Amino acid sequence: MPRLTLIPHTTQRPTPCPVHELQAIIADLHAARDDMTDGPAVLWLVNDLMACCESRIEALDDETASSGPVALTRQNFLSRLTGFAEDIRRSNGALSDEFLAFIETAQVAMDPPTTN
Repeated sequence: MPRLTLIPHTTQRPTPCPVHELQAIIADLHAARDDMTDGPAVLWLVNDLMACCESRIEALDDETASSGPVALTRQNFLSRLTGFAEDIRRSNGALSDEFLAFIETAQVAMDPPTTN
């Protein structure tokens, strides 16, 4: 179940996490809750989710304006995700319904802005 990718220290930013990887992590978190997965395995998944979201936000901020309403939405998402991750770590991997509903909004927060 653990899938954390160790990233060596470098001055270059890592490539953004692919969308399918983000979706797979979210699906694994839902499955972990349904299967009553043990705490350490859940913590690995939460770490993977954090790394994936951070890399996507950094890459998107490089491609688009890193200020304004879109950047603020992404930063708010990341801030809330960090709060949930801290709660999950304190509870040794307990996943709340509120967290699982929140991570379903990840794709919206990660998507680049569209122009009409």
